[in-house]
Amino acid sequence: MKKLLIISLLLLLFSPIHAQLKWRIVGTMPRPVYGGQVVYDIASLSNKIYILGGYSESLQREVDWIQEYDVVQNSWRNVGSMQQIRKDFVADIWENNIMYYGGVVEGSTNKYTIESWDFKLTTSPAISFDQKSNFGRSLSTGHIIGDKFYIIGGDSLNAGGSSEFPYIVEYNLVTNKDTGIAKFNSTKDKPRQHMSFIVGDNIYIFGGVFNGVNRSIRKFNIPTKAFTDTTQKLIEARAGGAAVYNPISQKGFIIGGYNETNVALNSVEEVSILPDGSLNIVSSTPLNYSRTNLMAVNYKGTVAVFGGKDASGKVVPYVEISENVTDVASNSSLPNEFQLNQNYPNPFNPETTISYQLAKGSFVTLKIYDTIGREIETLVNEYKEPGVYNSQFSIPNSQLPSGIYFYRLTSGSYSATKKMLLLK
Repeated sequence: MKKLLIISLLLLLFSPIHAQLKWRIVGTMPRPVYGGQVVYDIASLSNKIYILGGYSESLQREVDWIQEYDVVQNSWRNVGSMQQIRKDFVADIWENNIMYYGGVVEGSTNKYTIESWDFKLTTSPAISFDQKSNFGRSLSTGHIIGDKFYIIGGDSLNAGGSSEFPYIVEYNLVTNKDTGIAKFNSTKDKPRQHMSFIVGDNIYIFGGVFNGVNRSIRKFNIPTKAFTDTTQKLIEARAGGAAVYNPISQKGFIIGGYNETNVALNSVEEVSILPDGSLNIVSSTPLNYSRTNLMAVNYKGTVAVFGGKDASGKVVPYVEISENVTDVASNSSLPNEFQLNQNYPNPFNPETTISYQLAKGSFVTLKIYDTIGREIETLVNEYKEPGVYNSQFSIPNSQLPSGIYFYRLTSGSYSATKKMLLLK
């Protein structure tokens, strides 16, 4: 069985299929902002994305809004507000809460709070969770991993500053203790406006401003607390963009931002982590609109982009979502029929790929069922353009027993079902 899986994975890896990223405009933000934060709960498979804070062009000021975007309904509503107005801050999910710190504006009552908002109970108000001097930052980046919030770089909001300021801080959300891990000397030009994502045990930190906008890529290993430079560089110097990693395609995307020659970029760089730990970086399909101080998030294997400001300083209201259209071998023509293919490998454990093709654009669903018709997972639930697509299915936390499962594709009037075998 192991030999079969290895051969199957090798065939999949070296098959002549080439992914091509495409950006589709799906609507506009009724209250567009730049410099806010976007959060999506991957584990829930919800259709809801949350946009917090930012700068509103219509109000000419920063805001405390919490906006909810329903991707399937393409609808917006205001579901709450932060305790303080914030821009250029950091937010992530912990349990049922969106945790966020930094980016408070001049005149704020407290610049050093981390707040919490329960997105499962949207009627609950945001609360002040804790206070630490290390939360007093703007233009930083950070991530929650387990019960730890890793705070990276940025400008200090501390009055008067200090001789040294922690570059990376580990904050324990259970014990409320923060520990400085790496420091930099206090200078006029501090590392800020960098972009980051997590892959395995590493946080990768891209570009940013430090002695000018740069192309550097740094890596922070969480278990060892080692902070190192990589030998690879971004194709283009950039800061103030967004970094998103898609665990399904195992690719990261560095999106938009600015540099010394372009005040707003539409370029996108695709990052792959190679087996030896090195990075492969290539140019990808650019956005439809140039954006800096934008917000981007991984949504069910796609990348959703919101807001930001363009080269003239105007807020970009358009929402763009990526599509991974694949062309098989050298055939660049679009499919002339709908087709659902057999999953590969089959039997599988723990992951398999389901490919399908669409002859015309339509709303597509791809769902997994057990033998008694219970829905196990929804892999696709959105509008897609004509093309050839791949979707990955991984058994959740090894909880599914060995046996036969079914997957069903529905696209307009076309519907097809096939079976697959999970063999542990």
